[in-house]
Amino acid sequence: MIIVVGHRNPDTDAVVSAISFSLVLRRLGYEAQPFVAGDVQPETRIVLEKCGLETPPLIEDVRVRAIDIATKNVLFVYRGQPVKRAIELVVEHSIRSVPIVDEHLRVVGLFSTESFARRFLNEVLSLRLVLDKVPLKNFLEISSSKLVLGSENDVLDGRVYVVAMSIRSVEERSKDLRNSIVVVGDRFDVVEKLLDLGVSTIVLTGGREPPNSIVEKAREKNVRIVVSPHDTYTTLRLLDLSQPVEKFSEPAITVLETSSINEVRSLMVEKGARTIVVVDELGRLRGIVTRSDMVKDYRKRVAMVDHNEFSQSVEGIEEARIVAVVDHHRVSGDVESHEPMIFRVEPVGSTNTIVWRMGRELGVEFPKNVAEAMLYAILSDTMLLKSPTTTDIDRRVANEIASYVGIDLRQALEFMRIAMAANEPSNPMEIATRDLKIFEYEGIRFGIAQVFTSSPGRYLSMARRILDALESVRKERGLDLLMLMVTDFVEERSFVTAVGRKEIVEQAFGIDLSKGFAELKGVTSRKSQVLPRILEQLTRSKTR
Repeated sequence: MIIVVGHRNPDTDAVVSAISFSLVLRRLGYEAQPFVAGDVQPETRIVLEKCGLETPPLIEDVRVRAIDIATKNVLFVYRGQPVKRAIELVVEHSIRSVPIVDEHLRVVGLFSTESFARRFLNEVLSLRLVLDKVPLKNFLEISSSKLVLGSENDVLDGRVYVVAMSIRSVEERSKDLRNSIVVVGDRFDVVEKLLDLGVSTIVLTGGREPPNSIVEKAREKNVRIVVSPHDTYTTLRLLDLSQPVEKFSEPAITVLETSSINEVRSLMVEKGARTIVVVDELGRLRGIVTRSDMVKDYRKRVAMVDHNEFSQSVEGIEEARIVAVVDHHRVSGDVESHEPMIFRVEPVGSTNTIVWRMGRELGVEFPKNVAEAMLYAILSDTMLLKSPTTTDIDRRVANEIASYVGIDLRQALEFMRIAMAANEPSNPMEIATRDLKIFEYEGIRFGIAQVFTSSPGRYLSMARRILDALESVRKERGLDLLMLMVTDFVEERSFVTAVGRKEIVEQAFGIDLSKGFAELKGVTSRKSQVLPRILEQLTRSKTR
């Protein structure tokens, strides 16, 4: 899936272009879904509500997490189940390991071919089979044996002996046989002697049930009797394989589902692990990551709209695979690729202007509610078609969409005038961060925030509080300079102020910011009128 997302401070153009460009990508055969990278502004919510569109889901990070590359719907076994069940899964599905979980799906261990081999080889070297608290029901389940005497809830505990000897030999080994688990054929005379010796369990092989006299004596001696339908060798194998799977397991190496891919890689190298188990915060199984998963191209595919700078994008964008860029801002040079991609940047007033034209070129029939939202986005980003960045292409597309939707352009302008007024923040911290874009050039990291209003006086009257908020944000974000534009879109002017290295702004525009705000007549566009001047000033400063 391609994640289509705008910048971190999503305005109407960024949000709607994510929606509209997703439709273009689907027309090209991609699976694409729109997202937003931050809180949606009131103006945008008004537009989406009027057009009957859902706000795209929030995405805060596109770094690859453990859960992103993990195999989900993992095969697993419950603690206490017979090890034969785990072996069957490994063989049947050609896998190397299966997690072991408790009744709440919390991971308690990992069964692997390696862990089984280690335990099994130890048993071979010991030349004996000793069962330790093995649920009797495990053996009954995997062997299809019949319980003649005893309870399914009993456990098998002790050394396993095969009695294929005379009664005299049995008597000579009476001490060894006491409290043991004995596997014997249908030699009932030997069975009767075993009952006298105090064995704990008798497993009769060959499927023949004992006479009533033997059963009654076993009841008196409190000895379990199980009848196996198999031969002695198979019965022994099944007794061994009825042991709880955790006896043949190893501790699971786990990571949280939110862990980064780098954490997973480091663990694999450090522990020499083939399998990492992915769990949630409660330790419940969510998936597994194997070495083969690590060699895949696991990067998330992202289409950037209304921006092309990593500093303005969703967290982790530098780790993503960028498959498309559609924008109307300067090209930063952040985006690189080793393969062809969709890259469309045009000097127009709105990203939706570009998307509409792309859709027309490809024969995309935009739903009318999406087209209406695109019209409002164009009007918003061009300041009701008055911004210096507005082009004849924007005007032509706005008229074309209005005709397509069946709406009067004057009504659309009036609607957006009201919607844009809802966007005005009143809290100083919100003013400083609502539409903040961060840039880096010539070693200087700076930000430009902008608010649009028809009443700039309300902002000028709270200049001291706004400057305090700007300084706080500047320090928090590690900026050398933070500038604010209060843009009067009615009078087509901006009042600007700055904190940090404000001399850059003063020299770029020939203004004095010592008293707070300074007026810039005819300046309304951050992109085409302010940012270029700042960049020019930084270049001049470097060459001096």
